[in-house]
Amino acid sequence: LPSPLPPAEAKAYLKNAKPALLDVRTPEEYAAGHLETAVLTDYYAPDLKDKLNRLDKTARYLIYCRSGKRSAATLKIMQELGFTDIRDIAGGFNAWVEAGYPVVK
Repeated sequence: LPSPLPPAEAKAYLKNAKPALLDVRTPEEYAAGHLETAVLTDYYAPDLKDKLNRLDKTARYLIYCRSGKRSAATLKIMQELGFTDIRDIAGGFNAWVEAGYPVVK
């Protein structure tokens, strides 16, 4: 799996590569603040694998959670499902916020 992108690189990647952005936190975490354009894809949802499997496997994805654990686990699942262009944010949402980047509430 590709190594996680530090927040500054993730921000540039979002702007330049325009990947689909997946937030794999809970609906509560998402509601408290998320990255603009992020689609909530709850890691703990029982149908997570089915939801991921319905996505376009040829598209680019950037994934994040709170600290990086759930996004890393999601990357593994997506790789098993045949996705090829997947990255996650190092340190997750927390690192993004600490870097001073914008979030939407």
